[in-house]
Amino acid sequence: METLLESAATRAHYIAIWRWLVVLAIAALGVSLLPISKIAALVLIFGIAVVKAAMVMRDYMHLKAETLIIHAIALIPILLFIGLALTLIPDIALRH
Repeated sequence: METLLESAATRAHYIAIWRWLVVLAIAALGVSLLPISKIAALVLIFGIAVVKAAMVMRDYMHLKAETLIIHAIALIPILLFIGLALTLIPDIALRH
């Protein structure tokens, strides 16, 4: 059974991760205001999304405590996301 101190530490950890996710979401929105090309902005936004997804998987889905096979299973959606991102970036960036 988890003690009250461990529960408070776990709660503080989740709140810290949530704060980082909020900061990264704001950063992704801020990228659109930067005077850079559309392709560079999209790469940055998708990069931030990958970092956020990794944080959610590691901490909220508890993958840091799982076995290698669970990590391999979780890798499939990540690869699909990367493939989708690489497919959509040129279409979005080069649209008139």
